[in-house]
Amino acid sequence: MMLYIFDMGGVLVRSFDVIPAAARLSGMSEPDFRRFAAADMDALMVGSMGADEYWSRFSAASGATVPEDYWSTLFAPELDPAVERLIRGLREENRVVSGTNTVACHYGYLESRGMYGCFDAVYASHLMGLCKPDPSFWLEILRAEGRDPEDAFFIDDMEENVAVARGLGIRSHLFRDAESLETALEEEPEVAIARPRTGG
Repeated sequence: MMLYIFDMGGVLVRSFDVIPAAARLSGMSEPDFRRFAAADMDALMVGSMGADEYWSRFSAASGATVPEDYWSTLFAPELDPAVERLIRGLREENRVVSGTNTVACHYGYLESRGMYGCFDAVYASHLMGLCKPDPSFWLEILRAEGRDPEDAFFIDDMEENVAVARGLGIRSHLFRDAESLETALEEEPEVAIARPRTGG
């Protein structure tokens, strides 16, 4: 039985990027907003900084007024149904978890709407105190699951994350779409994917 570790944003979850809308509301260019937003993002994702402090520091650095927690108020993602079906098929004969860089409000939104429901477990950065691409992120998941790197397969849409996981000995796939992921999984000799049952 393999352990599959799925990223959320850009893999199972789409329409999750709030920055274009947040930049418009702030009167900033998207590249500038992303640059200032990135400064304390790791601290927010590992849970060492709260949203109020984050936006206070953002405003002080950028000069922009931020009247609300844009990560919360603008967040309205959707699940990719093809990826969800693939995950549920894998779960028939494997262990499938989410390994996600996230923030508290996003985690709460997804959890309250059952969007983590296709996973056996969720490893969220703000609860772990670790975030990708820190190698400790994957090592902690492997430790918690009682697995060796060669028994795991990681799926993410970020090249850096995939490269680090591969460096740890975890087979990994750079996600582009559900179809190419399914093809990649079928080429793995240990993979078992349950097909949807059709009846008549």
